[in-house]
Amino acid sequence: MRLKALIGSLDCKVLGAKDDCEITVISTDSRDIKKGPDGKGALFAAIPGEHVDGHKFIKTAVENGAACVVAERPEGGVPVPQVIVPDVRVALSRISDVFYGEPSKKLIMTGVTGTNGKTTTTYLLESIFREAGFSPGVIGTVNYRYGGKTFPATHTTPDAPYLHKILREMLDAGVTHCVMEVSSHSLAQKRVNDCRFNVGVFTNLTHEHLDYHRTMEEYFRCKSVLFRLLKDSGGFSVINTDDPWGEALKKEFPSAFTYSLKEGATICPTEYRLKEGLTEASVKTPAGRVHVSSHLVGEYNLQNILAATGAGYALGVDCDAIGRGINALTRVPGRLEKIEMKRPGAGSFRAYVDYAHTGDALERALTALKRVSSGRIITVFGCGGNRDRLKRPTMGSVSARLSDISIITSDNPRDEDPLEIIKEIEAGLTGVKKSGPDDTLEGRCYTVIPARGEAIRKAVKTARKGDTILVAGKGHEDYQIIKGKKTHFDDFEALNDAMRELGG
Repeated sequence: MRLKALIGSLDCKVLGAKDDCEITVISTDSRDIKKGPDGKGALFAAIPGEHVDGHKFIKTAVENGAACVVAERPEGGVPVPQVIVPDVRVALSRISDVFYGEPSKKLIMTGVTGTNGKTTTTYLLESIFREAGFSPGVIGTVNYRYGGKTFPATHTTPDAPYLHKILREMLDAGVTHCVMEVSSHSLAQKRVNDCRFNVGVFTNLTHEHLDYHRTMEEYFRCKSVLFRLLKDSGGFSVINTDDPWGEALKKEFPSAFTYSLKEGATICPTEYRLKEGLTEASVKTPAGRVHVSSHLVGEYNLQNILAATGAGYALGVDCDAIGRGINALTRVPGRLEKIEMKRPGAGSFRAYVDYAHTGDALERALTALKRVSSGRIITVFGCGGNRDRLKRPTMGSVSARLSDISIITSDNPRDEDPLEIIKEIEAGLTGVKKSGPDDTLEGRCYTVIPARGEAIRKAVKTARKGDTILVAGKGHEDYQIIKGKKTHFDDFEALNDAMRELGG
């Protein structure tokens, strides 16, 4: 595509060389730039990032074959056009959308944002759209998928060039409905500015990402951007009013549809039953009843079901199709996935793997498990390094309150010392005794075992008939990041390895 066509709608000035060059690729990494097949090259966007300023790499990008540069300030001695804009992120979003032919305009787009529940809600919507006879595609934390193809997720919401590339590929593959997890980072960084959403869903807002957003008010402000985009495009908002931040959002967008476990919302259950392995409900919508018999357990999963129902209703999906889609979904990877286990001398017990990595998510998972567990709750968890430190004692406090036995271990320590992370978690483990890693764990207690595989093995060794193990924090992830090195680690595999070692 010609440069003039790409930047035609931008507030910009073009400096330097004036030729209207052909753009074959868009890049934000000078190392990845290569000359295109026609010998022309790439458009390099110099993003002023949180840690690294892309303007420092303009000359490197040009040396590597960039045909032009988009920047917020000019760089001297650059022999290619420089498109100077007030905000590179805003410009990059628009350029990416135009370059790939504005694909979101031709798709039915649903964006799901919130601290917890995004992934499960997108899986539910994917199933609903499939049952309704549509062709769905999903962009989210677990992976990106459409048309029988699955791709690894680089971010929950990818950067603008990759995002619009995926949307274009979905459209070309016959996708009709795209469901996207929309992270607060992507909204703050304007990655989705030029996505035309038809529906936006707000699940909840709890303590998370304050290493980036600094305050809950700023975190909320970033989340609310999605609903301002929807208002501008005439889309529908679906908001959880059981959450206090959802109540605040509803006041800002009074025409939004609401969902709640309580009467009075647009979408709500008139009755529900939470059983072991089953959630049954009759859900009221303005279009009729949705009959739910879902394998997703716990009250928080019922809220995710209401969220998906609300989005389906907003898009005019038939209530029967919504119900069929909800009931057809049997699992969400790493979201309270159950494994039945049996060990000689210990009898049968259960283990669950869940992605819970915030205090609120851990509390939701443990509360759900306490409803259906006859024995003790044994929780294995840690906290990620280089992330929000304030949630660490909170997670410790939640586990101390709702677990019988807590085993504190490593998650993804990244560049931090795992033992220092664990100390901060321990600060919240008040009111329960500390036992040694080799002690028999009895009564209400906790222990520290930094090696995650050993911690899981200790939980399996400790469990007896009727007990429930929760391994929390990583869910679908199959890796650990320690001192910059990414190595294979899978909680499901670790549980199976432990069972084999112990003769189960």
